[in-house]
Amino acid sequence: MMGKVPSFSCSSTVSSALPSYVALCLTLQVHRLVSAQFTVAGPDHPVIAALGGEAVLPCHLSPRMSAENMEVGWLRSQDSELVHLYRDGKDQYREQMLEYRGRTELLKDDITNGRVFLRI
Repeated sequence: MMGKVPSFSCSSTVSSALPSYVALCLTLQVHRLVSAQFTVAGPDHPVIAALGGEAVLPCHLSPRMSAENMEVGWLRSQDSELVHLYRDGKDQYREQMLEYRGRTELLKDDITNGRVFLRI
């Protein structure tokens, strides 16, 4: 039987090509029953990028565990619109906000250790 662990989130602030600061949240959902408890952690300080520049937003699970079979999503906190979504082992772009299409990349090199990064 499939179950879900409640969503966990962390947030950071980043300046992008949009006119105002954007707060992003990372949410993780497990699509199977998991007995282990974990937390999601992001940077403890704002991530700043110059207008037109690039930002990399880190996030990790503690304790370490693979996030390959999890749903990983970044949401704009003020309106909960989708900035980037990874589900079923691949990036999902259909529900992504138009402002972020072609501008985000989930860096998954260390996803088996519970570490992911979103490049904007």
